[in-house]
Amino acid sequence: MPSSPSLVWSSRENICAQLISLLKATPPEHFDTQRRIVWMLGSFGGVEQLPLFRALLLDPNEDFNVRDFAQRACARHGLQLSARELIQLDEEYRERMGPGFTLVDLLSFVRLETFSPDLEEALLQLEPKARGRLLIAQRRGHSAPQSPERTQAQRAREARLDRHPFRFPFPEQGVVAQPYALAEWLFERWFHSDRHVIHEEVDPHERLNLCIALTWKERPEAWRLLTEWCQDMSAEELERDLIRVDWGVSRDELARITRTHPALHHRAAEALLLPLPDLIAHWGEEKLLHRLERVVRAESVACKVPYNLVEHHPAFHWANDLLFQWDVARRRVLYPLLCDAEMAPQVRSHLLEHLSDHDRPAAVRWACIAERYPGNAPLIGTVVQHAALNTPTPGDRPLFLSALRNPDERIRGLAVEGLLALEESRPAWVDRLLSLAHEPHPEVRIPAAAGLVQQGQREWLTPLQQLTLDAPTPFLRAEALRWLGRLDGNASRALFLQVLASAPSPKGSRHPFPCCPSLPTVFSPEVEAAIEALSRLGTDEDLSALLDAGVRLGCTLQLEEQWTHHLARRGDHVSRNA
Repeated sequence: MPSSPSLVWSSRENICAQLISLLKATPPEHFDTQRRIVWMLGSFGGVEQLPLFRALLLDPNEDFNVRDFAQRACARHGLQLSARELIQLDEEYRERMGPGFTLVDLLSFVRLETFSPDLEEALLQLEPKARGRLLIAQRRGHSAPQSPERTQAQRAREARLDRHPFRFPFPEQGVVAQPYALAEWLFERWFHSDRHVIHEEVDPHERLNLCIALTWKERPEAWRLLTEWCQDMSAEELERDLIRVDWGVSRDELARITRTHPALHHRAAEALLLPLPDLIAHWGEEKLLHRLERVVRAESVACKVPYNLVEHHPAFHWANDLLFQWDVARRRVLYPLLCDAEMAPQVRSHLLEHLSDHDRPAAVRWACIAERYPGNAPLIGTVVQHAALNTPTPGDRPLFLSALRNPDERIRGLAVEGLLALEESRPAWVDRLLSLAHEPHPEVRIPAAAGLVQQGQREWLTPLQQLTLDAPTPFLRAEALRWLGRLDGNASRALFLQVLASAPSPKGSRHPFPCCPSLPTVFSPEVEAAIEALSRLGTDEDLSALLDAGVRLGCTLQLEEQWTHHLARRGDHVSRNA
């Protein structure tokens, strides 16, 4: 396809008008471009575009993924369809080969006008397990599995994705509110009939009934079933099927369940799955402290023995979580283990990462003292990385200064970044930067050159620009681009635009997910850095380049967030149905 006409950044309404014109001008055979335009219309459009999205969704001759994007735009902006229209789309899927919209899929993304006898009859034609999955999808939003090993950074990434449910490639969760009568009918049908059929027909390892009861555990009927089904579970099954699943129970909820079954309560306490007060009541304080230490040491042994000859301790992550909840355990177990050189480095690093999450000043103090002893450089690097990547504070400065001597060039580079974030300007700092800027490692040279530019030595912009081409990895080239965007984006605008222009358009086998083209593209680190830099510049010319990137390359979460930010900056908000 010849290059598309450039889009011009302006008001939301004007951008939508340009996109609609471009969609009409795009030949039908160029469905990759059509998909991207429809996705962008979903991002910029509002209720005014609902007739267009509706027409695309209901057109059986349209490309399926264009229709799927239109379906997601419908969900975003509140389109309602009648039961008859949903049934017709489901019948279309059943009558023709290839992809299509099932009733279960549609009820996850498209609002139903009313729950009618027609729809009830159609739902009765489904298999019980399909109705069960639809019942789960009626719980809007998302309840992440209980996972004590997740760090703050991992939880932040998950929360970011949860704010954009329309982007998921498959309807794994309901994203629109359906009439209450639908969920009530599905639940009553499951409770009185479907669960018995599911129990007989579904693979026992799938545990569909258990998942439904977990999803609706606030209802007394579901809670009674949940309590009954759990009484013979092992500790491993409790963790796998009851805690580490969507809509899983919390520790407090697990304690409520296990208190009705003494043997189950004992198994959960032995595995450290219960809340701290229940564990103290079960073990006693001294025995619980001893248990925590034994679990961590057992995990250390498993990490040291090669070839997985010793199994990792199943309670390690729960023990780790308790070490930070309980001040006594932190003082009497955690700190001595961190100082024990016989512990496996992986275990000490894991404990330090979580200490940094819970009490960064304590982690920084530990790292500064640990520097006096040999063999601790990798562990100190764990704390440096956390501090540098999570808003450095003045209390981190001694750690960053000492880390400039760390043997790992990546940690030295992070230490430089941390000091730059703190606007280090003490005597001899420029001389130190000059020395670091001549190191052979680009991980150090890039932030050092950036620091020299910060200090007014603009001649270092040129080597920084050269590193965007010469650095050995995409991530290092992206880091050089980000620094240029922060320091002097105007001087490097042409470089950012060139990065976008040279990025290949994802088509056919080049799409990162060819089996699922409805999943938006993932950009390379350099392209993401160029987008960030152009967004930081924020002129209409720069934002127009980002619009063109959306049409040519794909509409990533990063692009959507940047567009939303700049529209909000103008006070231009998307209109949506309630």
